[in-house]
Amino acid sequence: MTLHATREDDVVTKARDRAEVVVLVVAAVGLVVFGYLSLGFHSSLPRVDPSQLGHGVTYSGSGLDSQWAWCVLISSVTMIAAAGLPTARLWASRGSIRGAVVQGVGGLVVAGWTGVVSQLTFYFTGPGDNCTYASCWPLKEQAAAFVVPGVLTGIVMIVMACLVNRLPWSVRALTPVVVWIATLLVQHAVWTSYLLPIFEGPPR
Repeated sequence: MTLHATREDDVVTKARDRAEVVVLVVAAVGLVVFGYLSLGFHSSLPRVDPSQLGHGVTYSGSGLDSQWAWCVLISSVTMIAAAGLPTARLWASRGSIRGAVVQGVGGLVVAGWTGVVSQLTFYFTGPGDNCTYASCWPLKEQAAAFVVPGVLTGIVMIVMACLVNRLPWSVRALTPVVVWIATLLVQHAVWTSYLLPIFEGPPR
């Protein structure tokens, strides 16, 4: 009886391991396309053109539309999948080292992709199209404000990965998502009501 139970446990463990590999592969694919999702978040925010030709022009972002919602959904599922699968009961069990490794690397990817997208500038059409101000205001400031949700979420993912043996899987999987969505919403609220008027004015 004990031998039979042991064999059943082995079968369940192997099936879980295979399922986790599939989940982690899905997470890896999601992390690869996270740059495209970041472009969606980038286009949702209004931006001020810092170039001489476009000085004073504010590109209206798409806002919190269906594209933004889909980007949030896909990125959130990717973050949860990057944590792997729980080893036993969903809410109380720990995760695997495999999942922790992917989650930690995923944190670097999320922060990295957000930083890369923030550096993409679509304002300059040629060598003669220079910045309006010597500091190219507000190019760097807009980029810095854009990366906040991605960088914070990436740091949280890395911290959660390091705590794989201390925190339940559910906490490790859901905390980055909560931070991600909350910071995106705060970013939109602060951007339109406070940051955009500053970016539209002269450098301080």
